[in-house]
Amino acid sequence: MQSHRKIVTSSPENSETPLENQAGWVTPNRLFFVRNHFEPPAVGEAATWACTLEGLVARPTTWPWAQLAAMPQHTVFATVECAGNGRSFLQERAAGVQWGAGAIGHAEWTGVRLRDLLEPAGLLSAAREIVFEGADRGEEDGIAMSFTRSLPVAKALHPDTIIALRMNGEWLEPNHGAPMRLFVPGWYGVASVKWLRTMRVIDHAYQGFFQTVKYAVNRPGPEGKRAEPIGAGVVKSELLQPTEGAELGLGTHHFAGLAWGGEERVARVDVSTDGGRTWLAAHLQGTPQPYSWCQWETRWTVSAPGDYVIMVRAFTETGQAQPFDYDPDNLGYIINTVRGRRVSVSAGRPTRVTFADAPAWSDFMETYAEENARRPLDLELALTSGDGI
Repeated sequence: MQSHRKIVTSSPENSETPLENQAGWVTPNRLFFVRNHFEPPAVGEAATWACTLEGLVARPTTWPWAQLAAMPQHTVFATVECAGNGRSFLQERAAGVQWGAGAIGHAEWTGVRLRDLLEPAGLLSAAREIVFEGADRGEEDGIAMSFTRSLPVAKALHPDTIIALRMNGEWLEPNHGAPMRLFVPGWYGVASVKWLRTMRVIDHAYQGFFQTVKYAVNRPGPEGKRAEPIGAGVVKSELLQPTEGAELGLGTHHFAGLAWGGEERVARVDVSTDGGRTWLAAHLQGTPQPYSWCQWETRWTVSAPGDYVIMVRAFTETGQAQPFDYDPDNLGYIINTVRGRRVSVSAGRPTRVTFADAPAWSDFMETYAEENARRPLDLELALTSGDGI
């Protein structure tokens, strides 16, 4: 069976990672989800591309792609999630792309530390934010614009914030921002501006469309609620096995999934088989890393037929926990509530015990990752129901 990205919208392309086939830690490039706000720009050869720094700097500078590629490179493993991932699961429909669970992926990102560009250019003392502009252009609310976002200077200078040139060891592909993109590990994907052309240092809070109208949430302020740009990711988990509506037999079953925590490490994943009344701690695979999802698994032995509701809840090292209720002030973004998954158990069905020990599960993941690497990408596959995996 071939594996493909799941197309949610075709023009521009917005497509999901097929999480049901995410057997390894890293997501293959061609299966990695795509989020485009406008049609991708005509890029041409990487050798003709350059990025310019302007604004409140002592030495405005332009870096050709080849110059960045020749500089010392920094690599970070990070999970990237769209801020609207899971929007189709909301009880009250919210505007925007109706993502299932797959607007997320994990990769190795390599490029030049942004601070290695900013510090030699000489940030002026008034510098507050840096605005990043991509080459993609289109219309929103009838207004022509480029895709543009900003970062606080402190985050721009963080040693893991990079201008990425490679993804999983390969040069970036067009849909992933080739030939260069900003990459901000631990933050929602909207921060990592693709097809980067211009960086502009400013002395105020940027008020662009994708900073204040879209990709902003309501937060309390001294004079009531105010719009705040979306930034760092939050703790979240996903159950990959068993699937929704699975019909199981009596006996022992293997549960497996993923959990992540934005900038933080995942510390614990709990699983409930009775709709949240009782919980068991799952086993985390490997050593949890900052910015990165981790795989988890547990076994469930069931001795009574019936309908069951499976729930998964993740926690970070600082105690951040998945909520049970969605905050409407998140305005269709930051969707990390615990979801129930229904399965049925019957005495008449055969029991399937899979991956009963960790070594077998690890061998399976490695084999499946090799198979995924050989699978072609079919961009014609359409996902029209919006109900996710």
